[in-house]
Amino acid sequence: MSDTVNQQYIDWLSQVCNAQVLDTQMIQPLWSGYGACFRATLGYPNNTFSKNHDESSPFLESQYHQAQQNPLGPQQGGDEAALKVVVKCATPPHRLSHPKGWNGEASHNRKCQSFKVENSFYSDVQVQTDASCRTAKCLAHSQQGEASLLIMEDLAHSGYSRTASSISAAQCITVLKWLANFHARFANVRDEFDSRSLQLWPEGTYWHLATREDEFNAMSDGLLKQHAVDISTTLGNAHYHTLVHGDAKVANFCFTEDFSDCAAVDFQYVGYGAGIKDVAYFLGSALSTQTHMKHRDALLNTYFQALEDALHTRLANNDSSACFKRADIALIIAEWKYLYSFACADFYRFLAGWSPEHWKIDEELQYQTDIALSILERTA
Repeated sequence: MSDTVNQQYIDWLSQVCNAQVLDTQMIQPLWSGYGACFRATLGYPNNTFSKNHDESSPFLESQYHQAQQNPLGPQQGGDEAALKVVVKCATPPHRLSHPKGWNGEASHNRKCQSFKVENSFYSDVQVQTDASCRTAKCLAHSQQGEASLLIMEDLAHSGYSRTASSISAAQCITVLKWLANFHARFANVRDEFDSRSLQLWPEGTYWHLATREDEFNAMSDGLLKQHAVDISTTLGNAHYHTLVHGDAKVANFCFTEDFSDCAAVDFQYVGYGAGIKDVAYFLGSALSTQTHMKHRDALLNTYFQALEDALHTRLANNDSSACFKRADIALIIAEWKYLYSFACADFYRFLAGWSPEHWKIDEELQYQTDIALSILERTA
């Protein structure tokens, strides 16, 4: 991985923000060579901003004033204000590549659409999140053909400086509460969001069947492939939907130093669906098989209790934007509890075609998948 940020990305960032890019730090390249995510420090000379600032720029002037509250150190001079940002620059390549060979047109189109979805989330939806489901503030975004530039608050400078590839069962509680509050915040919003023509995925998650025909065709024959459509349909026909993050692995959460709070990043696959899909995917990404099996029931209870509390809180606060009633709360919880094994089986279906030797295919995922398949066999 190159540690050098493409100069074209830096120039684009400078133009959009009407600022000097003082330094950059690569976070990671985007999957399959589709761009890069990097940190940057933006500098604003106090005596030039007012003269040069373009009022038509998508970069909010309020962010300049925020930068003034964070002056650079003496080594940079006292006449500048600085702002730390995280930038995602998506530049779809002309020649497609993929580490596992999934580099067809469907994969390319899905990735390109995912960047448009993420821009829509940060532009139109992020402002509706709050401290209970913290996300990075969107500062600006720009589009040039299929290329896009998304500029966000750097969560590391807002107290969320820790990341992890795996966490303990106790630390999972922090993320489960985030998910519960996020799902409660956007419960049953689809009609409202559709009326605003928001460009989110009709079905959230990156692995859902409608966009994974190639992986489905690569599956070995068996009950899981036989019932793949039934599993997907069962999830899709859920009466109660919300926004799902769509890629809620532990690596997409940033934590405070003591893991007592978290914020989420990477909303390329945010869309509509049963919230339990995020929970099933998260637990499988965060825990070893034995820890997962030992603590699964307690962690699911934690999520559902937090979800119930968050839904009740919205109604108690007379939240006029709530798209559900008190009588719905018990029904939401009952339905999503029932769908847990189907959510696991749906993800197994994706892995079985995409990477059948993947470490996430373990005893726990097989156990939950068997539950879903047995239900379908009994009701066939």
